[in-house]
Amino acid sequence: MNSEKKVYKYARVSTVGQNEDRQVDGLKDIKGELVIDKYSGMMPFAERPSGKLIIEAVRKDKISELVVYDFDRLGRSVPDVLNTLELMKENQVTVSIYKIGMKSYIDGHYNQMFDFMSALMVLAAKMEYDRIKDRQSEGIAIAKAKGVYKLHAGKGKMTKEQYEKQHADIIELLGDGKSIRNIAKLVKKSTTTVQRVKKHIDTQKACSF
Repeated sequence: MNSEKKVYKYARVSTVGQNEDRQVDGLKDIKGELVIDKYSGMMPFAERPSGKLIIEAVRKDKISELVVYDFDRLGRSVPDVLNTLELMKENQVTVSIYKIGMKSYIDGHYNQMFDFMSALMVLAAKMEYDRIKDRQSEGIAIAKAKGVYKLHAGKGKMTKEQYEKQHADIIELLGDGKSIRNIAKLVKKSTTTVQRVKKHIDTQKACSF
């Protein structure tokens, strides 16, 4: 019955150390149960703990609406995100995207424009993510070839994987197009740190590491 259905607000960050405050703050005025996953967007939605919870609610007809900050919070895999959205559509669950103010259902009728926008924006987000990763890999290769690739953590050194894990929040916000100053405020780190991370993922500046 509709009276038993819930509105779920879904937030996702890539690592345990990453800050989800930006998403939570954006969704705070929307009534519903907030659930958070701290897993990579490349992990299928149905395999994440909160994703499983939502899928189960869909199967049991216990959810009326799924609210997310942006399409890419559902994931970074285009087929997986589109499959998740199709599941919601098949079960008449409204999907609301806070960042662009779009809903999949309006007054009980499916919004056909939602299909177009979701496919376009999910693909664009994935392309941007892949572009950053490619530039990062190319820059690191150049830096290593020149013998100048170093990653520092205070007085010590860390591996590439450790560095990226430590600054995963900054890397993701850079991918979202946020400014260095805004990112520093959101993650509560210095602008210098954000600039260093930006150099790490920027092909043109990677050789400075």
